Amino acid sequence: MKSKVRILLVALFVAFLGGLTWLMLAARDPLFHGKPESEWIKGIAYGVSLPENESQEQIKRWRDFGPDGVRVLARAVEKADHPIRRTYRKAHRRLSTWLPVFLVRQLPDPGPVVTGGPPMAVIDFLSRLGEEAKVAAPAVARALKSEDAGVRNSDVIFFGGEGENPLLNRMDPKAKRKLLPDFIRAVGDRRDFWPLRYNAAVALKCYPEQREVVAPVLVKALQDSSPWVRQSAAESLHRAAPDLISNAGVVPIVIGVLKDPDDQIAWRAAVWLGEMRAEPALAVPALIESLENPSSLVAATAVQALVKYKEPADQIIPALKKAAQREDSAGGWAKSAAKQLESDAVARQGVR
Repeated sequence: MKSKVRILLVALFVAFLGGLTWLMLAARDPLFHGKPESEWIKGIAYGVSLPENESQEQIKRWRDFGPDGVRVLARAVEKADHPIRRTYRKAHRRLSTWLPVFLVRQLPDPGPVVTGGPPMAVIDFLSRLGEEAKVAAPAVARALKSEDAGVRNSDVIFFGGEGENPLLNRMDPKAKRKLLPDFIRAVGDRRDFWPLRYNAAVALKCYPEQREVVAPVLVKALQDSSPWVRQSAAESLHRAAPDLISNAGVVPIVIGVLKDPDDQIAWRAAVWLGEMRAEPALAVPALIESLENPSSLVAATAVQALVKYKEPADQIIPALKKAAQREDSAGGWAKSAAKQLESDAVARQGVR
């Protein structure tokens, strides 16, 4: 009897919670510049789907709205998948497994899991607004708990996307630290959506002050099935804890990425071998081998990386002279680099 009463009370509480949720989130669509907010949001197109000139016009229009416009965008993110709705959905799923069917039917419909759509388009747009978008940071931070990997991926890019000065580096330290568990969780998300793991690993480069926490996560990500994730983990580890590069076996992993048939990731590996300049006994032969890569992009980037090593010149200069025979842009880079290294070698001889 007590068990049945308890179940009934729980069901009544959940029903009350569900009703309260829907009352709190009742459709409100205030006017903004004479038009319902929802109409403005429908007009926002995903960045890559617009020609560049139209994209810039859209950005300028919203920048002219100032902070009020950013608040409209922030509200759109939360309306699309409000945290209270997510909490209720989870509670509904749990209760539906053990409550009687007739009671489950009395509960408000939790609605579908939000996947992609408006939240992704709005968050992507906020990412392109620059400094003005900081007003929306709290709403985007709450969306990091989304049930959809694509939405979380857009959130991660908003805070820690590639670039010299992502938002994470400009945030209050306390607010920044609060987001760290979400990024760590995203790096470990083994579902078949590597862009989320990739972008989360990129974001962790912004946490050198938390190296004891992020370094083990990045070291583990070096074994990810995706070369993009392995490469971003190597880059972030170099930023956050450069002294761990050798012990973590980063150079052999980046060399493996350098040999990937996809030149769009392989060239990045060449860049980072040049940036790190670690373990030349391994890195230099791998870069020399890449001088023969059929991709001009990979071969030219390998040339630029080799110039940073300089030694052993007796291996690098002949390899560059050979690569200078190529009839593409990489050949021109190699010819110029070989001359530079020979000139440097002569200058050093003169000094001695």
